[in-house]
This record gives sequence, C-alpha cells and structure tokens, in this order.
Amino acid sequence: MRKTVCLVESPRTGAGQDAARSLANWGYRTVILVDRPEKLDQFLLDDYRAIGTSIVGCDTSSAAAIVEAACGIAGDDLAGVTSVYEYFVTVAAEAAAALNLPGPAPEAVRRCRSKAGIRSAGDLVPGLNPRYELVHDVTGALSAAEKMGYPVVVKPVGLTGSVFVRRCDDATEVTRISEHILGTASYLGVAMEPTVVVEEYLEGPEYSVEAFDGRGLGITAKTSGRLPYFVELAHQFPATVEPGVAELIVETAERGLRAVGLDWGPAHVEVKFADREQRIPRLIEVNPRVGGDRVPELVRLATGIDLTARHMAAVVGRPEPEPATAAAPAAAIRFVAMPDTGRLASIDGVEDARNGDGVTEVHIKNQIGDVYRSHGSNRDRIAHVIATGPHADDALKNATSAADRLRFGWDPIEGAAEYV
Repeated sequence: MRKTVCLVESPRTGAGQDAARSLANWGYRTVILVDRPEKLDQFLLDDYRAIGTSIVGCDTSSAAAIVEAACGIAGDDLAGVTSVYEYFVTVAAEAAAALNLPGPAPEAVRRCRSKAGIRSAGDLVPGLNPRYELVHDVTGALSAAEKMGYPVVVKPVGLTGSVFVRRCDDATEVTRISEHILGTASYLGVAMEPTVVVEEYLEGPEYSVEAFDGRGLGITAKTSGRLPYFVELAHQFPATVEPGVAELIVETAERGLRAVGLDWGPAHVEVKFADREQRIPRLIEVNPRVGGDRVPELVRLATGIDLTARHMAAVVGRPEPEPATAAAPAAAIRFVAMPDTGRLASIDGVEDARNGDGVTEVHIKNQIGDVYRSHGSNRDRIAHVIATGPHADDALKNATSAADRLRFGWDPIEGAAEYV
C-alpha cells in the first residue's frame, strides 16, 4: 500500500493542489480532510480529482478527530499530516505532534495564529513591534487610538486576508469597526476572539519575506488597494529594493521568527516600514505556512525553488528538492477586484489574457450566476493573472496588461455591500 499524507482543509489559492501534485509525483497518496466536503468549490473538486486526491469528511476543528481519521484512512502507512490553509495550521501541527510525525512546534504555530501572540513575543525584541494595544471593548480601542494619534489600524486577532482590517482616521471609524469585530462571534466557521488590536499606522511600503526553517529566502513586494481597506492587488518577486534595505527586511523577519519560536518549515513574514524612506522596519505578521496569493508560484518561476514541494518533503522526511531552472528573473501576480455588489453575468477575454506577454497563469474563481457583496478584504477579488519578465516591474506590467483584458459583466442586485 502507498504511503499516505493527510492535508487538513484546502484554501482556494492553489496551495493545496500544488502540495497534492508534489506528493503524487513522489508516489504518495494524498487525502484532503474537510469538515464539509459539500461546500468545496467545484474547481477544487475538479483539480483534486485530476490529481487523484481523495476528499474525506472529518471534524477538522479537532486534532483528536484528525488523528483518528488519518489513522483510520492510512494505518501504519500514514506518512504525514499537515495543512497549507491558514486557519488549520495549528490543529494540523497538534495532530502531527500527537502522531510523532514531522511538523512545526504546535506552541509556535499557535503563537503565530494570534496577532496577540505575535505581539507578545515581539515585545521581547526591542524595536520589532509597531506601537499597539490589545483591547476588549470599544472604550479601550478609543483610548488606545487617542494615545497613539490618528490614523490607526484596527484589526481582529485571529483572521487572515485583511478581513476586518481598517485604517481609522477618527473616533467614529474606530468605534464602528471595533463594534463590528467584537460583535462577530465567528467568520467562515472560525470562532473570533473578543479582542481588538489597535496599531499605529505605518506609512512606508510593505513586503513579505518567504522563509524556510527560520531563514529568509527572498522578498516579495506588495501592492494594496484603496484605503481604508488593505485588499492586496499585486505581488512582485523578487522585490526591487536596495541591498541595505533588503538586509533590514530579512533581518526583521528572521528576528520575528526567532521571537515566536518558528524554526521548522515554511513561513510568510510580513514587514512594513514606519516611514517612506524605508529606514524603520516593523514586524506585521508571522504566518506559519507558505505564502498565499500564489506567492510560492512567483518564487518558483523566478528562482526555481518550489516552497510548497519543500514543505511537503519536510512533512514526509524526504531530502529537500533541488531547485529547477528559473523561468525568468522575476514574476508578478495581479488581481482583479469585484464591484461592491452584483450578480456575475458574463466572463470574456480569458484567452486574450492567456496570450499576453509572459503570462503563465490566468484563474477565475467565480462562476456565472454567483452573487457577491463586498467584504473589504482579499475575498473581494474575482481573478488573477501571473506573468514573468526580466525585472519585477516588467512582470507586473505584463500581468496587469493581461488582467485588463479580462471583462466581467455584472447585473445589479438589491442590498448593500457587507463590508464595514
């Protein structure tokens, strides 16, 4: 019988399919454990079917249930348990530890999954954190904002994808988003802690460091949309930064990894500068997984290093895969944002986009007939295009030009957008 790896849940970004493909290429059987298989997007079901990956129902909120399901599926042939989905990395790490299988320290992953945990760990490293306060009511949020001075950033402690993250320019905005966070019991089935993070607003550019085993491997530049939201609209790899600035970014990320105790496997570490001169870097987040938004694909195209394959190799105890030949010196992804509300009526220009210069991937995540109301988060994106180029700016130009060829028709619907 083939060795089996169980992946806990599946994001919509393609990371799960990439992981399953790598494992299949090495001869492993892959099973996706899903709490509600009937809720999986059709494109995920189609992709996994093509790879030969099975979908099995399981209570993925429980490490004990995951252990029981994995052992029932594979028995002595269980080679690994892990997750590439942000909301399930902790429970997967707990299950792997219970089974004495390779994986990150559960306490480190747990710390990373809470912005409160990251900030508490960062407090022990001078100059790592921005100014911040953790509060549990609106009065506390207003007090923290007044002490820091406007604008400030208000965010929940346990979500991802910029969900409910807002720049607030006055007390009215702080009150509104704090009330919403504190009044929301769960989001997409994930229980929300009744805690709000109030942070100083950093005016400089933001980057992410793609890391493995505690060491930075490269820097990704990020482009976000209109404030007060932080919807990510583009990424470029490798980022175009001066050598001294690059060292600052990587050093800050690695200090963050040491602070939270994450020294096994992949990490996606976000760093932002307090000033536009890029002199004062601050740690934003440590994500104990490969980057989302197809960032690993950008890294693979530009360097030949497959971070997802490297992660899966670590999970099953295989040697680190050798890098392939890079497709181009740089790669970028450009997202297409949705309107505030609407019913998707038509999709055109896909082949035109695929024929664009340097284009390697065009993906539409919604289907005709879907009804959408904006959230003010990374969910508000209907499509993406990945392209390569001789430089990061060229790659982004190619991706943007191709994305502009995509045309979506939207019919009006009743009701306001859902974001706050």
